[in-house]
Amino acid sequence: MGTGEVCARPPESPAPAVTPQEPEPELNVTFNPRTWTLTWACRENVTVTMCIVTKAGGPRPSTKPRKDACGCTFRRLLLHQGLSLEVQATVNRTVIRQKLAYVNPGANGTAAQNLSCSIHLASVMMCTWEPGPVAPPDVQYYLYIKDLSERTEWECPQYLGDSVVHTGCRVQNLSGLPSESYVLLNGTSRREAIQFLDAMLDSKEIERLSAPHNITVTCNASHCRVTWRRPRTWARLSFWDFKYELDIQRQNVDPGRRNPTISVSSNADDKYDFPSPEPRPLHTARIRAGDVRSDKWSPWSPEVTFGSGESRFPLLYVYVAVVLLTVFCALGLGFACKRVVHARSLFPPIPQIKDKVTDSDAADPQTLSNFEPSVQKAEPEEFTSVEEVRT
Repeated sequence: MGTGEVCARPPESPAPAVTPQEPEPELNVTFNPRTWTLTWACRENVTVTMCIVTKAGGPRPSTKPRKDACGCTFRRLLLHQGLSLEVQATVNRTVIRQKLAYVNPGANGTAAQNLSCSIHLASVMMCTWEPGPVAPPDVQYYLYIKDLSERTEWECPQYLGDSVVHTGCRVQNLSGLPSESYVLLNGTSRREAIQFLDAMLDSKEIERLSAPHNITVTCNASHCRVTWRRPRTWARLSFWDFKYELDIQRQNVDPGRRNPTISVSSNADDKYDFPSPEPRPLHTARIRAGDVRSDKWSPWSPEVTFGSGESRFPLLYVYVAVVLLTVFCALGLGFACKRVVHARSLFPPIPQIKDKVTDSDAADPQTLSNFEPSVQKAEPEEFTSVEEVRT
């Protein structure tokens, strides 16, 4: 390359034009806690594909919106601990996710606590709770029950507690109680907002079983059979839902020699056979029922007796009683004889007058029969008459 030559630089390429980033479309998502429904603004270019619930350490329930609907409705949600909701959608072929946090309104510690519900005697449901530890003095709680299948809701018909605050609810008529229900326990106060408490109820899990009834024991020469009727329940339970425990004991035995209870699997006939050869001492039997889904048991049924019932005591006790009775009778008889002898020694018999004729051993009965006493004739007596002479 000669002098004077100038090396020319290639022309620089122009810088690319910066396109301003479009803001993410806003869906205006809202949540209704009473109906568990997410809604958003309906637009032609927005297609929602999924609604998801996210909460720490728990499952992620999800649901899809109905066609041409601008909302998602969840089947069941517990809200008192708060949760995060998410809507997944496509806007102009762009996938977007919008989240919404739901927080239980009110101050922490104001919600009711220790909510517990149970069904008794297949006819009554009782729910109890305690006021929140930092709830204001004028707090009042109200309980609502929602049918998860029909989405109907009704308030507690009879509250329990003092005149200040409700601490329980009694439902006498269970005709409207579904097998699965949602319970909402709201609180109100003039001083501050009160948090709510909610729970899911399964009638099979909250029912308290009553004892089995109509218990009978029948025996033959070698075996006995116990039969019973399963408890009445509000929930529809089959015989597979029950388990039983039998307590069969011989009467009047030491506590350390009691028989262990017998676990009985449920069967359609509600019966249990066991060997018991004759002669059969007096026994007692009782039974209780349980739910196979839990460790809770019903109370024990009243005892029924079976076996030889001539005596309720062991034979040894009978023998001892007979011996003692014999000894007492002998002692009593001996004491009575001793009293008679002692009485005769103190009061000897009084001797009677002896008849020389009849009491003589030499008297002849023939002579006595011919004996006739002699009758002497009385001599005539002389009488002297005296006449009074008047001068």
